[in-house]
Amino acid sequence: MLEVVFLGTGGSMPTEGRNLPAIAIRYQGWVLLLDAGEDVQRQFERANLGTNKRQAIFITHMHADHILGLPGLLLRFSLLGRSRPLSVYGPNGLIQYVKSAQNTMNFGTTFETTVYGIREGPIFEVDNLRVNAFEVDHRGYALGYEIVYQRPTGSFLPEAAKNLGIPKGPHWQALSEGQEVELADGRTIQPEEVTGSKPPPIRIVYSGDTRPCQSLKQAATDAD
Repeated sequence: MLEVVFLGTGGSMPTEGRNLPAIAIRYQGWVLLLDAGEDVQRQFERANLGTNKRQAIFITHMHADHILGLPGLLLRFSLLGRSRPLSVYGPNGLIQYVKSAQNTMNFGTTFETTVYGIREGPIFEVDNLRVNAFEVDHRGYALGYEIVYQRPTGSFLPEAAKNLGIPKGPHWQALSEGQEVELADGRTIQPEEVTGSKPPPIRIVYSGDTRPCQSLKQAATDAD
């Protein structure tokens, strides 16, 4: 399942109660970060989002209030010994920004960092989750992101499992998570045999700064 963590909901300048834009989404051991406003590293600590989790960062546009926290966050990960590779996605200018920040401040990273300059369309996928980018209407090139999670199965049906002679326990858990299981008698049970119809996907739509625009309206229609 997905968990949305609001790290910053202010704009342009922080206030006493609001940091600059940054939202994290937890998903099965992953942390997806949407924008990296100033002081996002402290918010990471407060939210207990970890240092070495599987992670990807998505930047909407190259204005200061959405990117100034990124160099500090990368440095924090290095100081705390991160080893997993990290991918960062955003407008083309993001590539040079990260390089310049690292060179100017003379810091490298203890982990592989790959920065992708992206356009509209599918940009990231892992398991049952994917991220699509779309252009919004702001000064300079700016993006919004649609996060789509397709639950692997419908609701687990205990009576169907009992009728098939599947013992209650780990097999039930695995099937409810969309995994096939092999029983002691040699039978292989597919999740579809003991679960209902797949529900519609969960859709989260995020935009940084934008005027009202058709692309955002279209992406956000029927979103959760």
